[in-house]
Amino acid sequence: MCGIAGRFNLNGHPVDFSHLNPMISHLKHRGPDGSGHYVKGAIGLAQTRLAVIDVPGGAQPMFNEDKSIVVVFNGEIYNFQSIRSKLEKHHHFSTKSDTEVILHLYEDEGIDCFKQFRGMFAIALWDQRKKKLILARDRLGQKPLFYYLSSDCLIFSSEIRALLATGLQSKLNLNALNLYFKNQFISGPETIYQSIQSFPPAHVMTIDQKGSRMKAYWSPSVSIDKGMRERDYAEALRTTLSEAVKLRLKSDVPLGAFLSGGFDSSLIVGLMKEAGVSQVNSFSIGFKEKTFDETHFAKEASDFFQCEHQSGQLKENIAERLPHIVKHFDQPFGDSSSIALFQLSEMTRKSVTVALSGDGCDELFAGYRRYVGRRLLKYYWGIPKAVRLNMIERMIGFFPEGTSYYRSSFIKQFKLFAELSNRLEANPLDLLPSTFTQRELDRLYSPHVVEELAKSKKEAGKFWPDSFSNLDEVSQMMWFDLHSYLPDDILVKVDRMSMAHGLEVRTPFLDQEVVDLALKMPIDFKLKSLQTKYILKKTFSSVVPERILNRKKHGFMLPLGLWFKKELKPFIEDFLLKADQGRLFNMDYIAEILREHQEGYRDHSQKIWLLLVYRLWEESV
Repeated sequence: MCGIAGRFNLNGHPVDFSHLNPMISHLKHRGPDGSGHYVKGAIGLAQTRLAVIDVPGGAQPMFNEDKSIVVVFNGEIYNFQSIRSKLEKHHHFSTKSDTEVILHLYEDEGIDCFKQFRGMFAIALWDQRKKKLILARDRLGQKPLFYYLSSDCLIFSSEIRALLATGLQSKLNLNALNLYFKNQFISGPETIYQSIQSFPPAHVMTIDQKGSRMKAYWSPSVSIDKGMRERDYAEALRTTLSEAVKLRLKSDVPLGAFLSGGFDSSLIVGLMKEAGVSQVNSFSIGFKEKTFDETHFAKEASDFFQCEHQSGQLKENIAERLPHIVKHFDQPFGDSSSIALFQLSEMTRKSVTVALSGDGCDELFAGYRRYVGRRLLKYYWGIPKAVRLNMIERMIGFFPEGTSYYRSSFIKQFKLFAELSNRLEANPLDLLPSTFTQRELDRLYSPHVVEELAKSKKEAGKFWPDSFSNLDEVSQMMWFDLHSYLPDDILVKVDRMSMAHGLEVRTPFLDQEVVDLALKMPIDFKLKSLQTKYILKKTFSSVVPERILNRKKHGFMLPLGLWFKKELKPFIEDFLLKADQGRLFNMDYIAEILREHQEGYRDHSQKIWLLLVYRLWEESV
C-alpha cells in the first residue's frame, strides 16, 4: 500500500524533482516506510511506501529487466503468485513483490494485463519505448486516483491535496457541492474542484503527446443466471469467498481483522480461522450511548472465535479531532461514521499493519434495510396517493423524531420509508437516499447558487447499461450502490481513515470472483421475501454464532443528534451561524434547522453534520 503521484508534460518540457516533491510530502501518511521517484525527460513518477509484501525488496519505482518500463503502484495484487508462476518461464524476477508481476505481465499483454489482477490498485506505468503513460484503477474503486489534464500536462496523485500542492488553482464545482448536500458524498468523476477529476474504477487511460484515451476494461454483468440452482450457488459461494479470504492472508507484516459483532465481519473472521489462522487479532470501537453501541456483540463473536480482541470507546474530544479528520478527505465528505473508523484504524495500527473487513457485503448480497423498503413499496403504492400523503404521512409528521438510533424509532423508520416512496415516485432513477431534498436544497442555497445550478444541471444515471431496465427494482438499487455509494462513500471512508494511520484494509467480499458470482444470482437468493443476505447466511450458518447470524442489522452510526444537543452544541453554533464568506447559503434556513433540532421536533443531525463538515473543509483549504 502506498501513495503514488506523477507528472507528464505533454508539451515536452522536462520534469524536475521539484514538481514531485510537494506531492510526496503530502502522501507520507499513506506510505510511512519509504519513498522513491523517477524523473526522465517529460515524465516524473513518485511513490511513498507502506511495506507489506517483500518488505526488503519491494521498493518503488520498480523497473523491468532492461529498464524500459517503470511502475509506481498503490494496492495489492492478491493473485500475484499464480500469475508469477506462469511469467517465470520467460521472465527474470529480482524481487518477491506483487509489483514486479505488473511490469512483466504488461510486457506480455499490454493494457489487457489489468483484466487478470484480483486486487485493489491504482497503477501508473511508463513505457519508455512508446513514450506512453498508462494509468489504471481497480474494478470497484478501492484505491483512489485523481488527475488534472490540460493541453500542457497530466498530473495525477492518490489524493487531491497532493495535486493542489503543485500550485494548481481550481474553482469550486457547484454541481459537486450539490451532490454532497443531496447524497452526503460526491459521485465520481466529479470532485469539489472544477479542473480535478476522479479516475473511474475499472478503467485504463493511455496518454502520450498525441493525446489520451480512456476505456473500461471491465463492467459488472447484468445477466442473471437462472439456470443454476440455489444449492449450486451456495457451493460456489463457499468455495469462492473462502478462497478470497485465503488470498488476503498473504502478508509479511502483522495482520488482523475489524470485528463489529455483525454478520459480515464475523463471517470474515470465521473464514480466517478456517483458513488456518490460529489466533486472529480483532478490533472494534463502541459508544457510551447504548442504543448505538455494538461492542457486546463484538465481544461475543471474539470469544466464539477465540480472538485476541481489543475494544475501544470513541473519545469525547471530537471537536478537537474533527478538523484533522475532515482534512484527510480533501473534499466535503459526509459519512459521519468516518470518525469512529478513524479511531478504530488508529487503535488497530498499533498492533497490526493489515486488517481484513466485511465491507461490500451489503451491496452485493442485499444487506441494507432500504432494499427491503423498496420491495415493500409495491404494497404501499397500492394505497391511494391522496390517502398516503394527506392522512398517513401527514399524521406521522406530527410526531417528534427524537435523537435515538433510528432502528429503535418507528417514527424515524417510517419517515425514511416515506422519503423513499416520494423520491422514487417523482423519479424512478433517484435511487440514493437524500439528506436534503430538492425543495430543501432550494432553501439552503443563496438565490445566485440556485440559478447557477439550474443552468448546469446534469443528468443522473450516466453509467446505466441498456439492459438495466430488465433488472428487478431491488437489483436496480443495488446496481446503483455498486457504482456510486460503494466506491464514492464506503470505500473512500475506509481508504482515507485507514491510510491516515498507515493501515491497509483488505475486503474479501470485493474479490473479483465473488463479485461476478453475486451479480449472476437471482435477487430471491439474496433477498428472500424480507430476509436479507439469505444465501450467504444459509451457506455459512455453521461458521458464525447463531445469535449473530440471526440478529438484526445494526448500521455503524454515530449519536450525532445527541452530541449536537449537548457537548457539540456550542461548537456547531459557532461554525454554522457565523458569516458565510462565500455567500453560498441562506443563513436563515440554517438557523431554522438548528432551532428545530434543539427543540427535538426534527432530528436534523445529518443535515447539520453536512453543513459542519463543509465549513470545516472550507477553512482547511
